[in-house]
Amino acid sequence: MNPPGSSRARLSGTRPSGTHDETAASREVREMFSRIAPRYDLLNHLLSLRFDVMWRKRLARRFAHILARPDARVLDVCCGTGDLALALADAPITSASSEHACLVGADFAHPMLVRAREKAAGGARRRHEFMEADALSLPFPGATFDLVDTAFGFRNLAN
Repeated sequence: MNPPGSSRARLSGTRPSGTHDETAASREVREMFSRIAPRYDLLNHLLSLRFDVMWRKRLARRFAHILARPDARVLDVCCGTGDLALALADAPITSASSEHACLVGADFAHPMLVRAREKAAGGARRRHEFMEADALSLPFPGATFDLVDTAFGFRNLAN
């Protein structure tokens, strides 16, 4: 989204065939990801030959200095089943503090968040939460987060 008064042109994103506006495109994408949620992780691993796992670990190492800060807040946009948020939560941190960054995963496909929460419940990780939110209208004021990331989400945004 462009800030109000911006002179930059809006860029059209990816729109599924048969959709003619952002609302229809968002609805179609949400429905698709809701349908594939149970097998989404398998598809990512197969289609990337498991390179997706390595990419997430590399990203977590790259931002370890932020993740080690007890006051840091991290937002994973279009978090899907939570793999990137959980990789960040599992990042090896060399810090004496027992508190680490607060991680927030946001996605608009509820079944994806159900999977993310199930996976997160399986381990003792840093502070994290998963919430239902649309990447094109996030419910956060500016400057809320120290790091904002996404793994594959931008490829599916209508704008």
